[in-house]
Amino acid sequence: MPTRRPISHPLLAFASLVLASCSNTRVVTQWQDPSVTQLRFTKVLSLCIAKGQDVRRETEDLLCAQMPRVACKPAYLAIPESMITNPEEANALAQQESFDGAIVIRLLDAREQVTYEPPSYGPTFWGYYGYAWPMAYDPGSFRTDQIVRIETSIYSVKEDRLLWVGTTETMNPDSLPDLVKDVAKAVRGELVNRQLIPAP
Repeated sequence: MPTRRPISHPLLAFASLVLASCSNTRVVTQWQDPSVTQLRFTKVLSLCIAKGQDVRRETEDLLCAQMPRVACKPAYLAIPESMITNPEEANALAQQESFDGAIVIRLLDAREQVTYEPPSYGPTFWGYYGYAWPMAYDPGSFRTDQIVRIETSIYSVKEDRLLWVGTTETMNPDSLPDLVKDVAKAVRGELVNRQLIPAP
């Protein structure tokens, strides 16, 4: 049985270096500031932590596209590259531009998972007798899946404080846009369940 090929996109390269829940993406861990009861922003900064500039810019654009109800600007358009190593200047500029929230996304891990799929002879010992012996000799097969783990963090820019952070796992993403869309949907579903944001 042929195995799934991993998506060929630079997003996976920086492993070596966010909404209804989707069937192949799930939230596996999450933390919430106990004092936070709602997440309300008027202007959000989207940031992707990546070495590759093209990957970072595309991901930040895709992330903003998943937040149509709030004004969102990719960090590469809001914060000059010269300020990456100067957080004080970057923070001052963000405050000046009236950003009150920030969404940060980064790849934690990309790995392959091999699963053995045994042949189906039935639930009982006598199931073997329902097959001709050559067919019953079928050794089964192996399936290879790609698991991508993403961390999504939500900050208050005004207070410079982490409000929520969650980790998602996506199985066999087909492309970077699909990956960002699925992660955004899974995160949104978790936030709705916790009544941090209103349901769509």
